[in-house]
Amino acid sequence: MGMGLVVTLLSAPQLSSEDYSCMSRLLPPLEALSQQHPDVVIQELASNLRAIIATHGAYRPEKLADAAQSSRNPEGTPKKNKMKSDGKKQETPASTHSRCPQSSQHPSPAGRGGTSSSDDPDPNNKPFSDWLLEACDPEVPTRAFALRVLTQRVQRRDPEAVQAQEKVLTLFLENLEHEDAFVYLSAIQGLAVLADSYPGRILERLLKDFQHGPSLPSSNKGRSLETRLKVGEVLMRASRAMGELTPHLGRPLVSVFLQGTRDPDQSVRASSLSNLGELCQRLDYSLGPLAQELSSCLTALIKTEKEAEVRRAAVHVIAQLLRGLSDKTTQ
Repeated sequence: MGMGLVVTLLSAPQLSSEDYSCMSRLLPPLEALSQQHPDVVIQELASNLRAIIATHGAYRPEKLADAAQSSRNPEGTPKKNKMKSDGKKQETPASTHSRCPQSSQHPSPAGRGGTSSSDDPDPNNKPFSDWLLEACDPEVPTRAFALRVLTQRVQRRDPEAVQAQEKVLTLFLENLEHEDAFVYLSAIQGLAVLADSYPGRILERLLKDFQHGPSLPSSNKGRSLETRLKVGEVLMRASRAMGELTPHLGRPLVSVFLQGTRDPDQSVRASSLSNLGELCQRLDYSLGPLAQELSSCLTALIKTEKEAEVRRAAVHVIAQLLRGLSDKTTQ
C-alpha cells in the first residue's frame, strides 16, 4: 500500500525538483526492498520507483501503475510465487542490485559489470535517459562513465542535454559529494563544462554553493566543507576555459574568494587564497578597484593569521602579484 501511494504521487502531471528532493529520503528503503524483499514483483516496483526519484523523473517505466496494482494483489502473480516457493528460480540481491539504473526497454550491461564502454562502444547508441539512470548506478565504473558521457553531450550542445540541463546539473552536484575520486572528479569536470557552456546561471549557482555550502536538499551536511572545496576546484577549472570572457566573468570570482579568506575554516581560507593567485594571473593582474581590497586583505592575513598554512598561501599570492605587476610594468 505504501508503494502504491508513492506511485500515485509520482503519477502527478508536474513535479518540481523540490518534490523529488523531498522524496530522496525514500531512496535507501526502496533500495533495501529492491534487494531483500521475497516477492520479485515488489523488488521490481521498488527498483523502478527508486530510479524515477533518483533521476527526477527522467526515467519512467511503462505500466508502473499495473506493477503497483500487482504489488497490492499478490494472488495476481501465482506463477512467480509458485516458482519462488518451489525453489526453482529465486533472484538474489546481487541480481537485483543493479536494476535501478536500467530501463526495462533498454537493458544496459554497464549496470551488471561496470563495463559499459566495452559492451556498447558507441555511447550515442544508448538513449539519453539511460545515461541519466547510470549516473545513479551503485557501481563506481558505471556511474563515472555515465558522468563522462553526459559531460561530452553537454560539450557538444546535444539537444537532449540542453533540454535536461537542470537534471544534468543536479546529477553532477549530487555526484560531487560521492566518496570515490573516480566519480567526484568526473562530476567536477562535468560541472566545469556546464559552467563554460552556460556561464551566467551555472556560475551564479556554484558561487553560492562555495560561499554557503551545498544547496541541494539531499546534500550531506556533514561533508559540506569537502564539497565546498570541490566547488572551488570547479570554479577554477571553469575560469581556465573562459578565454576572452575572463575579465567579465572572473571578477565575481575574485570577490567570492576574497570573502572566502575570512571563512572560519582554515582549509577554505587557504583554498580561496590559492584560487585568488591563479585568478589574478588569468586576469593579467588587471584587477581595477579590487586591487586595493586584495592588497589590504593579504597584508592583514600575514599579520594576524594564526595558521601557518594560510600565511604561506597569502605570501605566495603576494609573490605572484609582485612578479606579475613587475612584468607588466616593464613591458
